[in-house]
Amino acid sequence: MSAAFDYDTHRFAIGGGGASSGTRWHAVDLESLAPRVALARDEAHLESRKPAGVESFSACGVKVQLLRAMGPFAYDSPWLTKLRCERCSWVVAIDRGTIEQEIALYVADAGEDPRGVLLRQIFTAILADAPPGQPGTADHRSDLLAHAAIHRPRLTVCQGCMDHGCRAAHGPAATSCPHREVLCLECSFTAGPWAHEREGSLSGECTVISPCSTLLALAAHYDVALPGTEGRR
Repeated sequence: MSAAFDYDTHRFAIGGGGASSGTRWHAVDLESLAPRVALARDEAHLESRKPAGVESFSACGVKVQLLRAMGPFAYDSPWLTKLRCERCSWVVAIDRGTIEQEIALYVADAGEDPRGVLLRQIFTAILADAPPGQPGTADHRSDLLAHAAIHRPRLTVCQGCMDHGCRAAHGPAATSCPHREVLCLECSFTAGPWAHEREGSLSGECTVISPCSTLLALAAHYDVALPGTEGRR
C-alpha cells in the first residue's frame, strides 16, 4: 500500500522508529528536514560524489526512517490507526490547529464511559495552563498532553468478542461484552512481539483499571473532579 501526497501541503510525513522507541509510527517534519537534504546534495555536487543519506528525526526527537510511501501523518492515514506516537501526534495537532480532533481521537477509546469526559477535562486544563512553545517541536505542553494520552482510559472486551464478535461469543441476545472493562493499557501488562499476532493483548497478570495513578495525579493537580464525585467536598 502506498499513499503518495503533496509535500507542499503536508508538513509532516510518517517515519518508522528504531528499537529505542519501540514499535511506533512517528511524525517527521519535512520543513526542517528539507534544508539538510539540500545541503547534503550541494556538498555532494561540489565533491562530485553521490549525496550521503541524511538522518531523519521525529517530532519527538527519535531517530527514524522516513517512509515517504506511507503518506502524511494525518488522521485519515490507515497506518496510524494503531501504534501512533502520542508525543508526535500532539506536536502535529498543535501545529495544525487540530486540537479538538486530537482530543476526540483519545476520548473515543473510552467508548461512552464517563472516564472519557475526565480525560477531556484534563486535556482542557493542560491547554489552558501550560504555555505554548515553538511550533512544530515537542515542548512542555505537548509532552504533558501526550503523557495524559498515553494513560488514557480504553474500553476493552474479552478475546472472544475480539475474535468473533459479541453475539457470537455471548449469544444472540448479547448487546455488549459482559467482561468489558475500562483500563489503562500503558500501566497494564500487555504481550510483546514474542506473542506474534497477539502482540498488545492483555495476558491477565496485571490489569490496571482506569483512571490510573497518572490520571488521578493530573486530575488532582488541575482540580478536575472524578466521575461520580462532582459537587462533593
